[in-house]
Amino acid sequence: MRAVVVFGCGWLPLAAVKYFAVGLGRAIPLPEILYLAPAWLLAAIGTAVSARMATRRLGRRGAAGWAVATAAVIALMVCVNWVHFHATTWYAMHRSEYAAVLRDAEHRVPTEPLPEDVLSIDTGNGPRVWYIRVWKGFLACSAGYAHFDGSPEKYMPGVVIDSHDYLDDGLGCALHPTVEVGDGWWWVE
Repeated sequence: MRAVVVFGCGWLPLAAVKYFAVGLGRAIPLPEILYLAPAWLLAAIGTAVSARMATRRLGRRGAAGWAVATAAVIALMVCVNWVHFHATTWYAMHRSEYAAVLRDAEHRVPTEPLPEDVLSIDTGNGPRVWYIRVWKGFLACSAGYAHFDGSPEKYMPGVVIDSHDYLDDGLGCALHPTVEVGDGWWWVE
């Protein structure tokens, strides 16, 4: 049982860092590798220590079981689309807050400034897109949630668009909707 606890204590911090990478990037504007590397190191140490504990008691069967468990957890960490998981769960938890931001932004006095991380993107001939910047990258591009009144199909990755017809994040980078989270909101990066 102790080996399982040590194994979990090694891998749970890595899962937390992967899930909260967007928030960490906002709070600590450093390259992602600087907080991922220690988490992977902790996972490796937790795995090694727990494997040693298990093999002492269970012998070869313990070593084989630990190898399979470790391979499964590594595959999970590498294969899960953490951005998609974060975008959908975060929006689900804060759905009413995003609705309130949208309501306040649409009904504000035009001369009143918007909060720093809320942008109104003029799409030229189409309806405005409201963008809430959640993360600002190390090299000044950003990601966040955008509200579209219609279909964001023309802004999808891989769609060829006119050079003047793209969603600008306010930092000079083009945004593309990647994950639909509901109510007209999309995760854009």
